[in-house]
Amino acid sequence: MGGDPAFTGHAGDHQALLRPLFMLSFLVDDFLAENDFFGARRVMLSSASSKTAIGLAHLLHSERNDIRVIGLTSAVNAGFVASIGCYHEVVTYDSVASIPANGPVALVDMAGNSDLRARLHRHFGEQMKYSGRIGLTHRDAPRSEPELPGAKPTWFFAPDQIRKRAREWGPGGVNARLSAAWTHFVPTLGHWLTVVESRGPDAVKRVYLDTLHGRIPPDQGHMLSLAG
Repeated sequence: MGGDPAFTGHAGDHQALLRPLFMLSFLVDDFLAENDFFGARRVMLSSASSKTAIGLAHLLHSERNDIRVIGLTSAVNAGFVASIGCYHEVVTYDSVASIPANGPVALVDMAGNSDLRARLHRHFGEQMKYSGRIGLTHRDAPRSEPELPGAKPTWFFAPDQIRKRAREWGPGGVNARLSAAWTHFVPTLGHWLTVVESRGPDAVKRVYLDTLHGRIPPDQGHMLSLAG
């Protein structure tokens, strides 16, 4: 069928594309809130144009009135990130030293860029109260890294938070709260997300390679089928 994309916007597509990612956003938000944001009132999200970061920014912006959400992104994506409306401030990677370092901050690192993380830790020093490693959108990060000032970077492990909350909230508690948060997030998707449907092996290969090499615009979500 040629593999030409068709644009759709069905709720089922949003569910398939983003609900699993939004669950991670929900769990990180819950973890930070449970720990009172480690004393910080500014939360920086790297790879701010990623779907998981957007979900987390939405939760922080809409539910935490005393938290300032700072999106860290590339210059090419800065306009898009600012247009979403869930970041109080958008800062490009080459300008992170412009963020005032005179107060506590928390970092949720979706990018996994070791150079960026080191620059942020050295800029904020002991004001870096939490440094959570969530993703690896930058695949060239080294396995071993030097000691950095401030909070030690630690991996966030979602299953641990799920198990903890399942014990505390009881049967169905996690799903009920996640569903409520998702219901508030879904109406925002039409403002910034375009669902692109493509069919056929050639189309699947093309989108896969474009994703691998960072050529997919952040405002797109792709639904793919090998069937022609």
